[in-house]
Amino acid sequence: MVEASRDEASLAVRLYNDATDIRSFEGFVVHMHLAWLYLLHSEFTRDNIDYRYWQRDNPRRLERIDGEPKQWELARSVRERWPDPRNPVRANLDFFIGLRNKVEHRFARDHAALAAAVSGQAQAMLLNYEKELTDQFGIASSLATRLRFPVFIGSFTGEGEKALLQLRKRLPASLRKFLAEYHTKLGSAVTDDPRY
Repeated sequence: MVEASRDEASLAVRLYNDATDIRSFEGFVVHMHLAWLYLLHSEFTRDNIDYRYWQRDNPRRLERIDGEPKQWELARSVRERWPDPRNPVRANLDFFIGLRNKVEHRFARDHAALAAAVSGQAQAMLLNYEKELTDQFGIASSLATRLRFPVFIGSFTGEGEKALLQLRKRLPASLRKFLAEYHTKLGSAVTDDPRY
């Protein structure tokens, strides 16, 4: 399960860094979602935490989907791992869980604008993942041996900065509202933390 998690994270980074793919940001969000899910399920398995859903009316029987036991989704797994909603790692993951629901198959034409608007949170998500992965499963599990440092423009000209601002303005009103409302409700203790 840890290997599957690392594979998903590696794919997410590869997609994110592919500037030619118009849906690269959506791919990043979806595959990091899976990477985190597999990572947390790996931790629960190692720690003998049962992450299956049981029937409410018969707590001795498992809930099933297509004959397989239903397991905790990422949102439930995150709540179990970080019970405090003010934890910056949890806030970052909760943000991307909500964002995934908005970007999956929607706003395709605005992925570049969205990626620019939340690039800091995307970087934090990957760094948080690497820390959780190595803290829980050791340095040998690090993504460092799989990923290369990307080549990119370190800073932009004044015109480049203006172009980025224009890109952000292209986001649909509902997505701009989601970003603003989520950010506002967290408070500066979380939003100023680099893990968010």
